[in-house]
Amino acid sequence: MKIIIIALVILSLFLDSCEKTISIQQPAYTSRLSIECGLEAGKVPELYLYKTIQFFSTDNVDGLFVKNAEVKISSTAGDDLLSLDSVYNYLKCRYDYLYKGKSLIVSNKRHHLTLISDSITYTASTTTNISPVTIDSVGYTDAFKDIYGEHEGVIPYFHDIPNQSNYYRFEMTRTVDTTMQFNGIKIGSLCIGNGSVTVLEEGRSVYNDLKINGGQIFLVIEPAYSHKAGNEGWVRIQTLDKEIYDFYNQLDKQKLSQKNPFVEPAFLPAGQFNNNAIGYFGSIARSKPVKFIFP
Repeated sequence: MKIIIIALVILSLFLDSCEKTISIQQPAYTSRLSIECGLEAGKVPELYLYKTIQFFSTDNVDGLFVKNAEVKISSTAGDDLLSLDSVYNYLKCRYDYLYKGKSLIVSNKRHHLTLISDSITYTASTTTNISPVTIDSVGYTDAFKDIYGEHEGVIPYFHDIPNQSNYYRFEMTRTVDTTMQFNGIKIGSLCIGNGSVTVLEEGRSVYNDLKINGGQIFLVIEPAYSHKAGNEGWVRIQTLDKEIYDFYNQLDKQKLSQKNPFVEPAFLPAGQFNNNAIGYFGSIARSKPVKFIFP
């Protein structure tokens, strides 16, 4: 027995002596532009423009918005020069920046984006021919399982648009306050105090109708914010074009690969943009809202 103990001690000392700290030099990284713009008929265009950073970067992400770009959206209805604008985020006590247009988007038209940043021109096009769905009803479950664990779920039911390739995403507008949680963490905002603020929740995942043509679809969505009995939410279904779907589908695969070591890593492609920019310039249509009351 003593021989075994001595042997284990020697082995542990040997293994400790084999440890070595290795410093890995970060490879050279060239920042890219991230462009996000979904056009919706009857609304003015809004575009979000950021620069990318390395995964292990210590840069402040609040300073990544690009504020000095020239942005134009054109169609046969005319040109719309987007201006730098901002919306105050009461949850984070800061301004969120965006580029905002002045003219309402017209349905069933081809729209062209021209964006100039640091003397480099980026272009893309989309057609606003997306049709909204109609939500049949909204249900609820107190427990469903996915790779992230067991959660409650809001369940919208709707029918797929037949004889089309369609892509969908969940959306809910609701009111929250500092007695609630966001992704399991208590909301702490000095800007809300004892009041409340309206938030927009958009689904983490996107869905296609590859195996369903005109049939009923239901999505089980975990709310990002906690709730109290009787809280109200307004649920919508976003119908997306393929450019928006491809971007968010790849983004979802990235998140899955970070959570699950058995999932292959995914990388965001340049997609429709030239000059190696990532993101999307696409079309979107939202269903009419349906009221949902949390149990």
